[in-house]
Amino acid sequence: MAGCRLAVWWALPLCAATLPALSFAETDACTLLTPAEIGSAVGVPVTAGSHVTPTYVKTCTWSPPSSGSPVKSVTLFLQTPAAYDSGKKQITAARLAAGANGTSIQPAAVGDDGYYFVAGDQVGLLVKKGAVSFKVTVYATLPVDKKEAMELSLARAVVAKL
Repeated sequence: MAGCRLAVWWALPLCAATLPALSFAETDACTLLTPAEIGSAVGVPVTAGSHVTPTYVKTCTWSPPSSGSPVKSVTLFLQTPAAYDSGKKQITAARLAAGANGTSIQPAAVGDDGYYFVAGDQVGLLVKKGAVSFKVTVYATLPVDKKEAMELSLARAVVAKL
């Protein structure tokens, strides 16, 4: 009986520690940003978010209603902190092994850890905050620094809701 109580005593904190990750596992990416928040950050109105596949809710995409905007779409992708850590290590190792090859990693002041991954004229902001991680990307024909500022605004909005 004492052994059973000891096992429960050790297991209870571990189970409690996984609760934030489990609740996040059910989060729909489309619920973490509103079209108004995105429109404010990117300077053009966007439609309601949608999933590429209706049953996979970890990615959400918002787009301007017309094709005349330099902003083509905004994507939010939810992932685990382990995926964030693994991705950061792989990117760093690949850059060291092959040289920069037109890519860079720049720190971002958001969440517990954040960085911009820049490849040519494309950029994505990856963020880890507690038991959650995500990537926000603004797809646009704009300078990288403008996209970084837009992504930072959006990432801060997401972090505020976590």
